[in-house]
Amino acid sequence: MLAPSPTRRTITTLVAALFVIVSGATYTVQPGDTLSEIAVENGTTVRALVEKNNLPNANRIYVGQKLNLPAASASGATATHIVQSGESLSTIASRYGLTVAELAAANGITNTNVVYIGTKLSLSGPVSDFTPGSGSAGAHVVAKGDTLGKIAAAYGTTTSALAELNGLANPNLIRIGQVLAVPGGGWICPVPGGTYFNDYGFPRTGGRFHEGTDLFATRGTPVLAPVSGRVEFTIGTIGGMQYKLYGDDGATYIGSHMDSFGTAGNVTAGTVIGSVGDSGNAKGSRTHLHFEIHPDDGAAVNPYPYLQDACR
Repeated sequence: MLAPSPTRRTITTLVAALFVIVSGATYTVQPGDTLSEIAVENGTTVRALVEKNNLPNANRIYVGQKLNLPAASASGATATHIVQSGESLSTIASRYGLTVAELAAANGITNTNVVYIGTKLSLSGPVSDFTPGSGSAGAHVVAKGDTLGKIAAAYGTTTSALAELNGLANPNLIRIGQVLAVPGGGWICPVPGGTYFNDYGFPRTGGRFHEGTDLFATRGTPVLAPVSGRVEFTIGTIGGMQYKLYGDDGATYIGSHMDSFGTAGNVTAGTVIGSVGDSGNAKGSRTHLHFEIHPDDGAAVNPYPYLQDACR
């Protein structure tokens, strides 16, 4: 099936998104545009656009208006595509000269037959070269069917070494949900037993896009630190009861909409740092933990591939 012909607005967006933005570059406002959408599509912010163009009102732009794009977005802009009705991953990949595998890898997509309208897709680079858990004290949450021997084999160690590391008097007695220290690095599921899907990049109100993965579980389900590091808590109108974990692996982890706080300060992987809830702007919705990963405290990356490995 042939890819649908791009609209005038799509062509304008592609010109801005696919080439490096240089100082003095402009964007021509198209019908239906908002400043927030223009900011997202061009790798900048509403505030930067307002300041660059001396706009008295961020809500008032007009069709045909030429906006100067901030030079600061030149090196950091990431080419993106917003999925339209009738598109598939194959047609989108073909339009940009990519393979389906490349586009899937760049967006943490494991089922290439499913793509959602309105999703923001990255058109460049892999999900991340970030290695979760590197340099972090490792941990393993005992799952149904686990034995100490099976866990030891998974981490390249021995049953006796694990028993000694965890002070286990009887290596045959471990329980589901028990957190065991393991040699070397490690990364564990923040909500063991929770359900989730690849909702990274889904559209949100105000021209925003979902920068994390929602892990759904019953209210009060423990939220665990995926790595060792330092935890700080905040309460806000959007994220509600929220934690920031500055991981020993160099990433900052953010969890929102919790029902309660747990341990703050220095923690090891597997420490209970809160519980699942619906606080903030998630009030009344299905209880979940909104979970983000920011390598090197920078832009968010898709947590889904890492959750796939840790939350089995």
